[in-house]
Amino acid sequence: MADKKIVPKYKKDNYTPLANEDPTSSKVFFDQVLGRFHIDLDDVSNQVVLNWKSFVEPFMAEHSKCEKIKDGTLYVICDHPSHASYIRLNSKEIMKSIRGVFPEIELKKIVTRVKAST
Repeated sequence: MADKKIVPKYKKDNYTPLANEDPTSSKVFFDQVLGRFHIDLDDVSNQVVLNWKSFVEPFMAEHSKCEKIKDGTLYVICDHPSHASYIRLNSKEIMKSIRGVFPEIELKKIVTRVKAST
C-alpha cells in the first residue's frame, strides 16, 4: 500500500507532519512537536514564558499568562481588567524578578491584554 501524501485542510495546517512511526518515548514525541512549531526551549524568552508562575504571585499566576517577549516587550494576557491593572502597576517588580533569573533579557515594558479566559 502506497503512502498517501498529507494534504493540509487549511493554510495554517501546512506544517511538517510528525514521523509516521509511533514515538518510542514521550521525550521523542515532545521534541517532534516542539520541532514542528519551531520552539526552542533553550531560548531565554521561551523559558520566561514557561516559568511565568515563578515571577508573579500565585493568585496572579492563576489569572494571567505570559504570551511572548518581542523587542524588549513582555506581552501578558489576563482574564480580567483588574488583573491587567495589577500587572501594569507591578511591572517594575516583575521585570526586576525576571532580570534576576535571566539577566541577558532586556525588558523595557510589559503590555497587558484582557481575554475572557487564560
